[in-house]
Amino acid sequence: MIRAVCGGTHLTVRGHAGHGQSGQDIAAVSALVYALAGVLQEKGQLARGDIREGYADIAGTGDCAREFALVRCGLEMLAGQYPESVEIGS
Repeated sequence: MIRAVCGGTHLTVRGHAGHGQSGQDIAAVSALVYALAGVLQEKGQLARGDIREGYADIAGTGDCAREFALVRCGLEMLAGQYPESVEIGS
């Protein structure tokens, strides 16, 4: 199970969906996390970016709540598609 907690300008993602081998799972979750970190870094708004296998912790500074909201929306869509594998909290 992938568990994501997203609120304001902070996102934490933990776990593995169990659909495939580690690293070949629901790749859209990883894509969202890496895209968020990349955009924040490019804008100079990445306060923390700890991404490793089975875990990601991203925090932003400044006016970046929209970027986090967009990622949360994507995660909610994945949770709707794969409710047994992706869970969103706040």
